[in-house]
Amino acid sequence: MPASFEKPVLIVFGAGGHGRVAADAALLSSAFARVVASDRNAATWGGELLPGVPVLSPDEAAALPGPRAVHVAIGHNTIRRDEAARLASLGPLATIVHPAASVAASARVAPGCLITAQCVVGPMAELGEGVIVNHGAVVDHDCRIAAWAHVAPGVNLGGAVQVGEAALVGAGSTVLRNLRIGALATLGAGAVLLQDLPDGAAWAGVPARPLSQATA
Repeated sequence: MPASFEKPVLIVFGAGGHGRVAADAALLSSAFARVVASDRNAATWGGELLPGVPVLSPDEAAALPGPRAVHVAIGHNTIRRDEAARLASLGPLATIVHPAASVAASARVAPGCLITAQCVVGPMAELGEGVIVNHGAVVDHDCRIAAWAHVAPGVNLGGAVQVGEAALVGAGSTVLRNLRIGALATLGAGAVLLQDLPDGAAWAGVPARPLSQATA
C-alpha cells in the first residue's frame, strides 16, 4: 500500500473516561492501523485504556513509528485546546466518527473532532477544530460550532445555531434555531435556551437565564 494511503497509528491522549469513549469509537471506525493511548499521569503508564489499547508515556508515544495521528480526548475545552498545541509534534489531529453516528455529506468537520454514537450532524453544519459532539446529540442543519466547543450528550441544537469557541452546551439542553451561544459560555444541563447567551456567561434553567438567577 502506498505510504500516502497507509492508515496511521492513532494516539488517544487522555487516559480517562473520555479517552475510553474516543478509543472505542476509533476502534470501531476502522480508520486507524492501531489505537494506543497516552497521558501525562505516570500512574496510568503500562496499563490499558481499553482491552488491547495500551497506555504509553508521552516519550513512548513520540517514539512510535509513523505515520501517526493524535486525538486529544480531554473533556475540558481549554485544556484540550492547549494540549493539542503541545502535542503537534506527535502528528496531525485526527477526527473520530463513531460508525453509529449520522453525518450529512455536506457537513464540514475540521480535524480533531469527536462525533460519538447516535449523534446527528445535519446538512451544511460546520464543526471547528477539536469539537466534541457527544452521545445522542443533534446538531441540525446550518449550525456552526466553533473550535474546541463541547456539545454534551442528548443536546438538541435547532437549525442555524452558532456555538462559540470553547463553549459548553450542557447535557440534555435544547437551543432554539438561529440563536447564538458565546465563546467560553456554559449552558447548564437540561436548559432550554430562548435567547442568545453572551460570551463567557453561565446560564441554566427552563427557560435559561443567568446562573445566579436560575439558582436563586
